[in-house]
Amino acid sequence: MTCFGKKGSFDDEKQLCKTSIDWRKNKNCDQEPQYEAIMIQIQEANKEAENTCDFICRSSKIMCHTVFVTVIVGLSMALPITMMSVGVKYLNECPKQRKVPVYLLVGGCFGMLKVLGTIWRNIRYRRYDDMDSFYDSHGGDGAFAVKTYHMMDMIISTFLLAWLIAGTYWVFEIWQPHYKQLLHEPSNWCDKHVYMFAVYQIIGCYAFLAFLLLTMCVLGSCYKFTNIFDHA
Repeated sequence: MTCFGKKGSFDDEKQLCKTSIDWRKNKNCDQEPQYEAIMIQIQEANKEAENTCDFICRSSKIMCHTVFVTVIVGLSMALPITMMSVGVKYLNECPKQRKVPVYLLVGGCFGMLKVLGTIWRNIRYRRYDDMDSFYDSHGGDGAFAVKTYHMMDMIISTFLLAWLIAGTYWVFEIWQPHYKQLLHEPSNWCDKHVYMFAVYQIIGCYAFLAFLLLTMCVLGSCYKFTNIFDHA
């Protein structure tokens, strides 16, 4: 989801969700993530947001740039690596639907690009006291890098979503295949390890998407309730 601020540009990279206070300059923030600071940032975003979508976008950026989320994203690197490993190892072990191991292999490659891009963005975001110093130190290359990142991230995210839908069809189309090669049907089987890993990976991805959707709904509800009480 792409959100634009009042100026409809990349000014959101120059401020912390366009708030009037740069909370990253707090000395304690370099030591450990402060729950109180995050809540203050969200409250500030709530005051400055133009609508529900804008508030969800601002709040998401605040939470995604925390050290905790960055560490979680780094740990999630294990999933695409495992997907590539399983896809390569069992590339010819699912003749019933040869696209299953291909799905894991390609999905793992693009998933790794997505994770690496997210880690790079979060580290770059926390490295500078504010994004103005990033632009000053890189000149025009800084704005170009930000714009390029946004474009590539959108392309990769769109591809991963489409690839997940395609993989869901390929995997569940042959639901519970024979796990051992049959003498009379030598192509009617799929190795259990690659097949079940693909099933669990797909279920896990949909559960994660459902969690993100639930989080956005909660943020949107909080924004609406807050506005109702403010105008009461």
